[in-house]
Amino acid sequence: VRIWNYIDKSTDLCKVFTEEVHSISFHPSGHQVLAGFSDKLRLMNLLMDDIRPYKEFAIKMCRECRFSTGGDKFAAVNGNTIQIYSTYTCENIGNLRGHNGKVKSIYWTQDDSRVISAGMDGAVYEWQLKDFRRTSENVLKSCAYTCAVCTADARSIFAVGSDHKMKEISDGNVNKDFDTACVINQIVLSHSGRMLFAGTELGTIRSYKFPL
Repeated sequence: VRIWNYIDKSTDLCKVFTEEVHSISFHPSGHQVLAGFSDKLRLMNLLMDDIRPYKEFAIKMCRECRFSTGGDKFAAVNGNTIQIYSTYTCENIGNLRGHNGKVKSIYWTQDDSRVISAGMDGAVYEWQLKDFRRTSENVLKSCAYTCAVCTADARSIFAVGSDHKMKEISDGNVNKDFDTACVINQIVLSHSGRMLFAGTELGTIRSYKFPL
């Protein structure tokens, strides 16, 4: 696990673990990191010269984990289920069940009231965290989704997958789809909301002017 200083492009901290790391998420404060290992999910504190495990969770091969925007909660994928934990008490406060395939992507809305998830089963779901229920869905069985993000106002969801298309989904319906000519694995929206960046299977990173 490496912590990078992106201003002078150097490594601030580096620690080697015996298990393989499958996923990682940075706490908004910059003092903690969540990492999914082959055997467990670990919440770790960043010290001056060490990355020290603080709490372990019994989730094997966690391939997607993400802190909420405010950092008081985090979500972790356990097979087809998304588990929501409190960062400060480390207790499991709720589970989101409904995906029939592996969940590949978790995204928190800006106000942390909802979570967007996308999976290999061709489903993009929106979940309400007040009562841990699904509020909207869009399922396309022929597409294995790899990533889904939403705009700051949470009105539009953008999803990419195996069908070479980027879809704009709102209220559970696909409004527009854009042909990307290759598989896009990851997308991210800039904080300004004017750029969308995409990582492709070709090893390139694209930037799209936003709105598309």
